[in-house]
Amino acid sequence: MAAASPWLITLAATLVLATIKMSEASRMAKPGCQETCGNLTIPYPFGIGIRPDCYYKEGFDVSCEGNRIFMHNSSSNMTIYNINLLGGQARVSTLIASKCYYSINDTTDGWASAYTADFFTISTRANKLTAVGCYTLAFLGGYNKDQHTTGAGCFSVCLDKQSVDNSSQCSGMGCCQTSIAPNLAAFNVSFDDRFDNSQVNNFNPCSYAFVAEQDWFRFEPAYLQGNTLTERYKDGVPAVLDWVAGEETCDKAPKSRSYACVSKNSQCINSPNATGYLCVCNNGFTGNPYLKDGCEDPP
Repeated sequence: MAAASPWLITLAATLVLATIKMSEASRMAKPGCQETCGNLTIPYPFGIGIRPDCYYKEGFDVSCEGNRIFMHNSSSNMTIYNINLLGGQARVSTLIASKCYYSINDTTDGWASAYTADFFTISTRANKLTAVGCYTLAFLGGYNKDQHTTGAGCFSVCLDKQSVDNSSQCSGMGCCQTSIAPNLAAFNVSFDDRFDNSQVNNFNPCSYAFVAEQDWFRFEPAYLQGNTLTERYKDGVPAVLDWVAGEETCDKAPKSRSYACVSKNSQCINSPNATGYLCVCNNGFTGNPYLKDGCEDPP
């Protein structure tokens, strides 16, 4: 067998080294840490919580259970659908509160709540409080990062089927929506006891309320019947969390020992959605600015 040409050996070695370098640069997780769960990539500062060095700080730890990713673990009841590294947001699931009146002796009354870790808030720009029902007054109570109490509510009424709005919009006739407070750290969704479905239970026995991504929900009159809504969304509804790498602004963050923008080709930006900062790669570079050498020239 003829010996391989030296220049072919050199070319092959160069290609292998280039491939290794590109592979390392394109990684989004820390070296040695699990990068994917199911079909979703887990970019650092997030990381599987088995090893503390795989995530940035408490709150960024996630779990991979049955090919699903949860904030912290499944006990949080908060599945992660998507992580936006550039925008500092995570799309997650939140639960649906329900209240039903089937007869005077057959009623249910439930609530739904959510709590966020440090560096996370419920996005005020991306979410709305939504209520579904025909004699329904839903409330959202909670507190923000400054421990100030916040609240919101909306009212929906349609005393017969003919008055239900069929346009798919939340107009207050079958469905209503309202904005939520900024920097919300925790919330509880509940219903006003003065309003129940006893007057409309022949076509709308249950009321529902939840915090969800504002452009996601499209009202359907079928949601007023039985448990159609909760059967369709058994795992909850999608909502958006804002997150920051630190609560300082960019004029102070680089002086901190825990400064997160560690790539040499990265820079700090003030978050457009929350109080604190994020990291981005400099113009002309791509990758993960939270990793050493994470921002590289694109191939």
